[in-house]
Amino acid sequence: MHRLGPCSSLSSEKATTSPDHDEILRLDQARVKSIHSKLSKKLTARDRLSQSQSTVLQARSGITLGSGSYIVTVGIGTPKHDLSLLFDTGSDLTWTQCEPCVRNGTCYPQEEPIFSSSSSSSYSNVPCSSPLCNSLPSQGLYRNCSGSNCFYVAGYVDGSSTSGFLAKEKFTLTNTDVFDKLNFGCGVNNQGFKGIAGLLGLGPGTLSFPSQTAMTYNNIFSYCLPSSKEYTGHLTFGHLSVANKDLNIPLGVFSNATAIIDSGTTITRLPPVAYAALRTAFKEKMWNYKTTLGPPPFDTCYDFTGLRTMSIPKISFSFDGGTVVDLDSKGVMYMYGMSKGCLGFAGNTYNNNVAVFGSLQQKTLEVVYDVPSGRLGLDLDNILRHDRARLDYIHSRLSNNFADRPRQTESKNIPVKAVTSNTKSSLQVVHRHGPCSKAKTSPDHDEILRLDQARVKSIHSKLSKKLTAGDRVSQSQSTDLQARDGLAIGSGNYIVTVGIGTPKHDLSLVFDTGSDLTWTQCQPCVRKCYLQNEPIFNPSSSSSYSNVSCSSPVCDSLTSQGLSRQCLASNCFYGARYGDKSFTQGFLAKEKFTLTSSDVFDGISFGCGENNQGLFNGAAGLLGLGRGESSFPSQTAAKYNNIFSYCLPSSPEYTGHLTFGSAGLSNSVKYTPISSTAASSFYGLDIVGISVDDKQLEIPSTVFSTSGAIIDSGTVITRLPLKAYEALRTAFKAKMLNYKTTLGSVLLDTCYDFTGLKTMSIPKVSFSFKGGTVVELDSKGVLYIYDTSKVCLAFTNNTSVGNVTIFGNVQQKTMQVVYDRPGGRVGFAPNGCM
Repeated sequence: MHRLGPCSSLSSEKATTSPDHDEILRLDQARVKSIHSKLSKKLTARDRLSQSQSTVLQARSGITLGSGSYIVTVGIGTPKHDLSLLFDTGSDLTWTQCEPCVRNGTCYPQEEPIFSSSSSSSYSNVPCSSPLCNSLPSQGLYRNCSGSNCFYVAGYVDGSSTSGFLAKEKFTLTNTDVFDKLNFGCGVNNQGFKGIAGLLGLGPGTLSFPSQTAMTYNNIFSYCLPSSKEYTGHLTFGHLSVANKDLNIPLGVFSNATAIIDSGTTITRLPPVAYAALRTAFKEKMWNYKTTLGPPPFDTCYDFTGLRTMSIPKISFSFDGGTVVDLDSKGVMYMYGMSKGCLGFAGNTYNNNVAVFGSLQQKTLEVVYDVPSGRLGLDLDNILRHDRARLDYIHSRLSNNFADRPRQTESKNIPVKAVTSNTKSSLQVVHRHGPCSKAKTSPDHDEILRLDQARVKSIHSKLSKKLTAGDRVSQSQSTDLQARDGLAIGSGNYIVTVGIGTPKHDLSLVFDTGSDLTWTQCQPCVRKCYLQNEPIFNPSSSSSYSNVSCSSPVCDSLTSQGLSRQCLASNCFYGARYGDKSFTQGFLAKEKFTLTSSDVFDGISFGCGENNQGLFNGAAGLLGLGRGESSFPSQTAAKYNNIFSYCLPSSPEYTGHLTFGSAGLSNSVKYTPISSTAASSFYGLDIVGISVDDKQLEIPSTVFSTSGAIIDSGTVITRLPLKAYEALRTAFKAKMLNYKTTLGSVLLDTCYDFTGLKTMSIPKVSFSFKGGTVVELDSKGVLYIYDTSKVCLAFTNNTSVGNVTIFGNVQQKTMQVVYDRPGGRVGFAPNGCM
């Protein structure tokens, strides 16, 4: 059944909100990124970003957590312990990792030594009974008590988290700028960052660093983001010398704005109409340059190979009050080395999404936050020096006056009042992956843009209206998966109900052909369990539960399956961390699993997860259907012979099935061999061709054989090699000339507006597999339907030649898909849900 359909237990009043398109496609891209990371070669240094990649953020419920590119060094404790912190205008809480970490693996690796609170004479915990501790829920944080001490928890939408003790400590910016008893988080369990020590919160809340140092700096700070990672910028607290323009921005900009400025979002997001106008004007000025295909979210890219100079049109933003901001050239283009540059903007998916003025467009500008005066400013001329006395202030009142497009206006000079404080402290800002940074690992472009989209999604979730039911997808939204190194973790839409334990406890599990481990959340939750709709399984209430011994072969085999292994006393403790920092940890155990009253299996190995975080949206866990020895089909092979099949329904209103065993298979099943090229958990296929309306496309055979292919129940949109996708798109568009086109989304670039039409004629799409098998897709497997005004071709291209092709679940809709392990084959039959 569809996870959010009427027959699912997750559609009850307790169920979580249905994810919108941004969330579906963001999580889909996260899974694809993980699969590509495992099954294809890593990007070379030449493929990585040569410009500032700006702050890449993890987010939950509008509390934006930085895990990105711009860092400052701050001294914490007595004696002073210098630590590299990300600074983030979207977060209030400042925190750093602290020793002792609650268990091995609960602090991520960082470049500097982890802060030890016991080694600092100025450290003190905040009492649990204090007003500050009691105020944490109002600031979007969780509050617990550990003894008499205040314990905070911040969990974010992609599964990243920090938890630990709320404390007071001495912070040192310079020799003369030392602050005693600043509130901060001493995190003893943190997941989701690389290299840096923590976060410096610059948000508007009372817990933020500017708010806590307001007596000295009057709640004023500014920063300059360097033009590339080879240079340094600065973060400055206090001291504004300003004149000419007084253009106030109400502080509510961060809670109810139509537009915000954000240090953590890389690419500026514009309303669709504004972006379309900008893109059209930009393309007209760039007509003499060779175009090339860009990765999402970019759709306007150019190939500058062999050129020594390029002429880029100037882009200016006009704001209420007459202020015009000319962007630096580095703020117009997002460069992939010298060979490819893309227009550094993207359109929002919906008109009511808040516009975000991102850090790429802020490069080389002095960005000033003057909270007491309720204003925001930009120095348009001088970036790395502080001897300028004139700032242009930007006014963006929270009305419906956000410009439909960037435009030129004549600015007005208005005198301003003097600032009441002339104290300042400046901290050096370095690009996280530049030569001055201690964090040396560089993420590739996919990771930068995926995390960037995660932050935008969080901002949109908080600052814009919730989507109505009409805005949501009317097709099956399919499984939304979290992934690590190809070990795919399901957090999606296709679920089955399985009974676990004695007495039987019915639980909704996501099923996933890309994972082996089956697991569910278990009581007691030692740190945190995410919200699920059914009661969490309690192993102490089951007479058939038993832990797996740490010395057992099944425990020893965990590492070979991509899982971590530890021993707690004599018991086997597993850990699975995924590509977007979601994870599950707990005891490897054996338990009774009940599918039907006559299909009961004793001693099934599974994960009893006591610490689980991520976007599982109410499901209790995962049913692993991969090829590994620990998967559910492998463990029940004595009865079902390692054969299973499923049919994914055409929409949430209908049900499909997951069937174990060969009984009931259609006589019309066509089989293709399982390829041996895929990694152990995945089912590999050999695609040999694609046809549109029975005409085979001219795609060289090496296009598919170079990267290989898999079939996956958890990837939504089929990913094709670039040449194959371009051929399919061209042929499809040639058949759709009579229909009105519309602007695409992050992943889907070929979309149509069917408003007012009662019927549509869609070309037939077929896939040819090794062995002569031809599979004709159902019409629901060709198109991804937002609503009648936006219907898109449900395919996209891989960004690298070596990326594996993925046959996704939209293309599998309504078919009976058969996995025959003993026969070494995968089969397809039409009308499989009947």
